[in-house]
Amino acid sequence: MKRFVKATWIFWPLVLAALMFFLLPLFPTFTEHVISRGLFKIVSTPIGFLSSLIPLSLTELLAVLALPLLILVIVLFVRRLKRSEDKRRTSIRAVRFTAGFMSFAVLMYMICHGANYYRANLAELMGLDTSQKTVEQLAAVCIHLAQQAAAERDGLAVDDNGCVVLSESIYTELVRTESGYQPLVEQYPWLWTPVSRQKPVQLSYWWSYTGITGMYFPFLVECNVNIEQPDYAIPFTAAHESAHSRGIAFEDECNFLAFLSCINSEYQEFRYSGYAEAYTYCSNALYNYDPHIWAAVQASVSQGLRRDLISMGDYIDRFDGDVMDTSLDINDSFIKVQGVADGKLSYNRVTELILAYYFTEG
Repeated sequence: MKRFVKATWIFWPLVLAALMFFLLPLFPTFTEHVISRGLFKIVSTPIGFLSSLIPLSLTELLAVLALPLLILVIVLFVRRLKRSEDKRRTSIRAVRFTAGFMSFAVLMYMICHGANYYRANLAELMGLDTSQKTVEQLAAVCIHLAQQAAAERDGLAVDDNGCVVLSESIYTELVRTESGYQPLVEQYPWLWTPVSRQKPVQLSYWWSYTGITGMYFPFLVECNVNIEQPDYAIPFTAAHESAHSRGIAFEDECNFLAFLSCINSEYQEFRYSGYAEAYTYCSNALYNYDPHIWAAVQASVSQGLRRDLISMGDYIDRFDGDVMDTSLDINDSFIKVQGVADGKLSYNRVTELILAYYFTEG
């Protein structure tokens, strides 16, 4: 028995992760209260707190050093293997160490992110009515969002092209992400997290070729923001990644919390970002439903908001290519593996939650 335990213990984390993957979807209430509000918070809180103390993106640092470190490890292993008197035993130890490391990594992923896909849905937790809404209701929300965006945009700093720019340093702006979440945490305590720092990625120009504007790295409970994207969208992206660190996995739900936190922020640039990005999602949905009504709604869009939305289109076009297509396909596959059938299209389902927010009784 002891020999069996000694031989198999490195795979126990992997087995536990597999059990979580297959069983937790069957028990959303258990997942919600025991895993997402319990185990996730217990494990992620100290990790997130420590990583947030460092202003630089540790995720970016690991990405840069990954290949050199891998080469170094291989070189050291080869040197040790040559000097070893029992090469078979040395090789087995290396394989066991690698297998154990990967096994533990898979379990950490499930605890710090993967299991949150199986908790209760956000609409249920927040009491939102997600029943089918009419195209007229969607149009009304689009007009409201456009008008609010125009009002919040007034007075913000702009560049020579008339597009919104952040007036403070990127570090100051990203720290402000917490402001909009404070009133939400008071109402929904399960959204609490010690992660109050969103990290700017210094290699954002090159990262833009992937088409990704933000990333939550569960192993460090770290929120990373692409700062090459138009400034007006940065607060929304930071708030979206913050939602992941608070135990929300689905992309549409993170988008919704980004919207809610932004419009509840004390900072005008965050409120504008929330309304502008919500308008983008709802306007796209309206166009898919009825292009004629969409065209009529466009009359409510201010010239300033138009310029910002065009700048986002220009940004995407600037980096569009095979790398972006491949990256987005990988992201799509990753999301689908978690049980999200529509993959990357799930981001767009935030429209349902925004409509529910505006039309839920009470």
